[in-house]
Amino acid sequence: MEAFHANLQHKDQIHIPLGSELLAEISKMNLRFKFSLVGMEKGQFLVAKVYPNDLLGTFRSEAIKESNISLSYLNGDTVYEFSSEVLNVVSHPAKMFFMTYPRKIEEVKVRKSTRYDCTLPAMTMVGHEILSVTVVDISKEGCQCLIREQNNGDSLGDLLQVNKRIDLRVQFPGSAHKSEIAGTIRTVTRDQDRIIMGVSFKELRANVQTEVESFISHVTVKRKH
Repeated sequence: MEAFHANLQHKDQIHIPLGSELLAEISKMNLRFKFSLVGMEKGQFLVAKVYPNDLLGTFRSEAIKESNISLSYLNGDTVYEFSSEVLNVVSHPAKMFFMTYPRKIEEVKVRKSTRYDCTLPAMTMVGHEILSVTVVDISKEGCQCLIREQNNGDSLGDLLQVNKRIDLRVQFPGSAHKSEIAGTIRTVTRDQDRIIMGVSFKELRANVQTEVESFISHVTVKRKH
């Protein structure tokens, strides 16, 4: 695995896309949960909304204020980790945390293999709805998918959660059937009217692995010409 660490020391170098899913931990309270970054004042503070299924029930915001909080998020092929402090917590209209702006972020390169741009039609089921998906890049270990949002944007974003299993049915060129690919969601990012989702493959069947590798070989040959 390719990996490296680097500290970004200057605040104006820090780029955290809005809509990024943040994994959070407050160690003194043994709390682990997920945020969606909804706003920031650069150099001052971050605002993040707690996912609806996390931190269920009531909790005392006074106990959380001024707590150190560890945060991480995945963007592209890099995990970013940083520390912050809770400034305030509000419960209405949604559970949101205000946190100090990070002074530095540590980045860890995690991608193992090259990804190749593509446009592959696919389908998946989220909740009780079948969605059309476009695979926009692929490697032997995973892919990135694009989902166009419609009227179900908010609920769809809540259902697509990092580390959850997802099953894709992908149509490879020249194949008479759709290949069933099991994976794990690694990143979910909103970008205007679409959701971009990173997926790592999980225990592909031998015939599906062969189809993925054959497609990548075909794309590689086309690149060379």
